[in-house]
Amino acid sequence: MKDIIKQLLENELFNGITKEEIEELMQTSKYCIKSYAKGEIIASEDDECNNLGLIIDGIIEIQRIYSSGKYIVLKRLSTSEVFGEVIVFSKKNTYPATVVAVTNCSIFFIKKEDIVTLCAKQEKLLNNFMSLLSNKILMLNRKIKSISLKSVKHKVINFILEQRKVQKSDTIKLKINKEQIASMLGIPRPSLSRELMNLRDMEYIEFDRNTIIILKVEELEEELFD
Repeated sequence: MKDIIKQLLENELFNGITKEEIEELMQTSKYCIKSYAKGEIIASEDDECNNLGLIIDGIIEIQRIYSSGKYIVLKRLSTSEVFGEVIVFSKKNTYPATVVAVTNCSIFFIKKEDIVTLCAKQEKLLNNFMSLLSNKILMLNRKIKSISLKSVKHKVINFILEQRKVQKSDTIKLKINKEQIASMLGIPRPSLSRELMNLRDMEYIEFDRNTIIILKVEELEEELFD
């Protein structure tokens, strides 16, 4: 129990909440902790969602899987992050995509009814939950913007500029490999490499396996709206 509480203290849902407050909240709520092996499906598309999922340990992906076996990574989440916060309170409370364990992981599940009760008791928890919802909406807006872009080139440039904004640097450290980036953008892996090389040939960027260095940000932005 002590280890679980320690891990929950690091979760974004419990930001600013004390150990004692978490202990008290847990005593009045029903929850379960499930472990998943690498590659195991946590929830399939169209499964009913009645629980909020808190990642205690490991990495998961939200994937849209097609009949061909190909898939797009909608979101990658890791330890201390949350999933299901939008779906669990929607009228159609079913998963719109598949949740997959990228590594061995442990998930803390808490029921919808308990979330309502806990938020009513603890204002900080309510504020944190609303913050999670707001952040999810912003993420979905960025995803829609990326999908609406008209070419592979625009998607790659948009990704580079978004990462520049997030990392606040012209030197972008890649936290996932290029195959994963391609899946996230919904483009083939070779197309990503080709566009990166084209941008390098234009002297807009330099890149290696783990880093992209922006050399001409204004030119990149102009290309985005070309």
